[in-house]
Amino acid sequence: MNTQYYRNNISILTSRSVERVTVGRRDCRICYGDRISVRAVMNGRPVAEYITSMVADFTDLTGDLRRRMRKTKGLVTVYVRNLDRGWNRELRIMLYGERKYSPATRVTAVQTPMFFPWEL
Repeated sequence: MNTQYYRNNISILTSRSVERVTVGRRDCRICYGDRISVRAVMNGRPVAEYITSMVADFTDLTGDLRRRMRKTKGLVTVYVRNLDRGWNRELRIMLYGERKYSPATRVTAVQTPMFFPWEL
């Protein structure tokens, strides 16, 4: 009996040892100030490559990438590497080109003359 586990304040003895493995984004932490290397590849060709330390999470990172690649359209494979913490990650992001919004046309109010029933 090697390991003790506690569930609802009850100790359970077992002969198995369990390794804790972080799954998902827990192992891919980004803190503000970490040096992040980003490489975007489209159709096998690198489209953008830069290093930034001005992001705090993946939302900031994708927003920064979209701002830098405003004129690019299509599916982009993004390779992210945290140089300070030592992990790699591969993402696929669909980019849409910058849209030029046209202002809505103003509708001018039609001036109808006011009349009263006794004027008919």
